[in-house]
Amino acid sequence: MLGRLLAVIVLVVVVLAVFAYLRRDQLTTPAGAAAPDVRGEARDLGAQARHTLREVGSELKDAKVTASVKTALGLNRILRGFSIHVSTENSVVTLRGHVDSEDARSRAEAVATEVPDVRKVVNELQVSAGAANSAPGSGRTLGETADDQVIEMKVKLALSLNRELNGSDVTVQVYRKDVTLGGEVTSPAQHDRALQVARETPSVGNVIDRMHVRGVADAKGGGTPSASAANGPCSAAAAQGAVDANRNLSGLGLHVKDESGRLVLRGSVRTPTEKDLAGLVAREGAGCPVDNAVEVRPQTT
Repeated sequence: MLGRLLAVIVLVVVVLAVFAYLRRDQLTTPAGAAAPDVRGEARDLGAQARHTLREVGSELKDAKVTASVKTALGLNRILRGFSIHVSTENSVVTLRGHVDSEDARSRAEAVATEVPDVRKVVNELQVSAGAANSAPGSGRTLGETADDQVIEMKVKLALSLNRELNGSDVTVQVYRKDVTLGGEVTSPAQHDRALQVARETPSVGNVIDRMHVRGVADAKGGGTPSASAANGPCSAAAAQGAVDANRNLSGLGLHVKDESGRLVLRGSVRTPTEKDLAGLVAREGAGCPVDNAVEVRPQTT
């Protein structure tokens, strides 16, 4: 639509220029003088107009390609956390910016190459640690990070507005809507109340308990015993159930087994943060220490 509008504008300008030129010659050409080559002038003006239209059309096409490449990069789960600058000239796309691995650099080039109308990709991306816009290795998109920050503020505010929690020192961390409560409370009643307040806060997913009651310690090195711990000794089945029930971990194929009297969590995840989350969830479910042997294997496709 924009291209057609520009074409119409250029043609109108050409017509007006030809009209003005003819009018000028009619007024200034002396009697008996040779008539100007109007057709030749019109051809020249027409050629200039066509050249201008081609340039405008090429710029519009390049702008469309740039937008398409940016969209494709943003839709790729491996790349959407990085700030990648895209420019296009004559359908040749140049990528600039920083990513955190050679795999991400190669993937960005492959994604851009697959976009329609891209003739060639010049990959000038630099590999550097901590290049993601969100927290390095968090595995979250910018939108997810922003949502988590909003939830964190809501939970903190809800805790601060509850009179039964006066004197407590509860910390709040959020990962993909799952809330982890840490810090210290003054009594078991405060402990239970903090959990209830967090669970009732809008948009909160799971609530993971890492709080401890002042002056009370348990097998986890501090904190009120979890429901799993209260029901019996360390349980691989309980840990496995907690991992399977967590929506951020289900489907990753993680498993907990009793190996020579100790619980071990094994499998693979995409980011270090997912590994930490899996270990935390497994320990909470088991009610005792769980060795975290999960491997981090970033996706490359």
